[in-house]
Amino acid sequence: MSLMFALVAVVCCIASAVLLYLASPQQQLRATGPWPSRHSWLPGTLLALLSLLAMWQVLAPLETVFAWSILLMLVWSVLPFLGAWRAHSRAPAGAREPRR
Repeated sequence: MSLMFALVAVVCCIASAVLLYLASPQQQLRATGPWPSRHSWLPGTLLALLSLLAMWQVLAPLETVFAWSILLMLVWSVLPFLGAWRAHSRAPAGAREPRR
């Protein structure tokens, strides 16, 4: 039972971080830009709270908040690099800088 809560918590936390990142106006993962919805932050926030509650069933309260925030920061640290890599690979061949 606790393994299921842990898996749900990790998957929901990663999904919430991706959704919240996609809702930001400066993200580069989507070629069309951020979500056009006014409340695009809502699904990510709800998933983040769901992951916090699921993680609370597995860990102690202080450990839960620490692990939850570390996982969110890890995903938010990797996503800008993935967005820059994707934007670079989407650019036309003439617009890229030649490698030295």
